[in-house]
Amino acid sequence: MIRLRRSRSKTDIHTNFHGQKKRTFEKELLINQRRIRRGEIQKHTFNSNRWKPAKEQLFAETGGKCAYCEAPTIGVAYGDVEHYRPKSSYWWLAYCYDNYLASCQLCNQRFKKDDFPIQNRKMQAPIIKRNTTDNFIATKAGQIAPDPLDTDRVNTFIHLHQQERPLLLNPYFDDPAEYFAWRADDVLREVEVTPNSENFQVKVIVNTENPEVESIAAASIQYYGLNRMELRGGRYNIYHKYRVFKTTLEDDRIRPETRERNINAIERMKAPGAPFAGMIQYFDELFSLSGR
Repeated sequence: MIRLRRSRSKTDIHTNFHGQKKRTFEKELLINQRRIRRGEIQKHTFNSNRWKPAKEQLFAETGGKCAYCEAPTIGVAYGDVEHYRPKSSYWWLAYCYDNYLASCQLCNQRFKKDDFPIQNRKMQAPIIKRNTTDNFIATKAGQIAPDPLDTDRVNTFIHLHQQERPLLLNPYFDDPAEYFAWRADDVLREVEVTPNSENFQVKVIVNTENPEVESIAAASIQYYGLNRMELRGGRYNIYHKYRVFKTTLEDDRIRPETRERNINAIERMKAPGAPFAGMIQYFDELFSLSGR
């Protein structure tokens, strides 16, 4: 996982997520929540066609990789527009642009699914009752999720994120480099991601039947499936290439043009859009600090 930056350009954000369409979609959510309170329907139903237009930009921001595991995704699979906060329990964020990430199907559908453990109190839903008026709903529509083009509203949403303190890292809001370390095993030919510190100890108090103390990093590794077999092996293949380049640079006898090619190759492996760039950045910093 690597830190991501979300474009706030109006040309990059589909019209579904701001302006009149956003108000219309949110009005529908509020009306359906009132219908649930009245017993007219049992649960929300969502229209996936409304968030599908976000996919192209989301994958552009990850370089075609999954935002969680950093495996190349879009070139070999459709990929998902993943709801970071599950729409099943955060219904008012179903059409919220800042709740979306680009994800591979394994991270999203096999591992994370609808799990969302948090440390503190859950973000408050809009208060809708069975007797909530149409006028009230009309005034709230367009305000229940941040407009991605409104910096103040986005900053408020990020503040609410920090107050809630999910145990699952969001690379748009959190810096994964502060939480993860990497461990290479040349015998097993795999690279495992591990928590980098014990300073991030928090207590799971929501969305689990058996609360226990665990780190934010450990929860993210577990719920995103970041140490599944195919990832450990795939990381090692990239890591091994990096070590070849790095070891070659330690030889004073190599030709200047070879040295330059190797340096450029390592820089490409560290670039944000490269597969498992977070891992390569970690090892490159580690080796640089050790003088290797």
